[in-house]
Amino acid sequence: MALSKEDRDVMVKLHIEKSHGFLNNADTYFGNGDLSTSANRYYYACFHAIHALFVANGIITKSHDGLNAQFNLNFIKTNILDKRFGAFVARMENIRNKADYDVLFSVSEEDLTNIKPLAHQLIKSIEEILS
Repeated sequence: MALSKEDRDVMVKLHIEKSHGFLNNADTYFGNGDLSTSANRYYYACFHAIHALFVANGIITKSHDGLNAQFNLNFIKTNILDKRFGAFVARMENIRNKADYDVLFSVSEEDLTNIKPLAHQLIKSIEEILS
């Protein structure tokens, strides 16, 4: 069942709100030195912003890999968003996976120092596209 324009608008708004919540959490965790949780929250902040973009454009994905593939296909290869964001989202997913599931992996402060501004920039860029 396809969503109405009004329903899509509500879903987009909710994804953006969730994105901002995760972004604020990530900044707080990073400031407190909880790097693994911060990496997780930065990834999900971007994940929800990308989902807002997908909902607005009628794109459906069922997995994290699908999100990455559709993001690259529809927004990176078409130059709607800067190509650096394509590699960034893939890298973030990899770091998030390792941080969440690999007990031998430690997220570095350098990784997060690089991730933080790009996560903020990606979300801002998506919001500009949506407005």
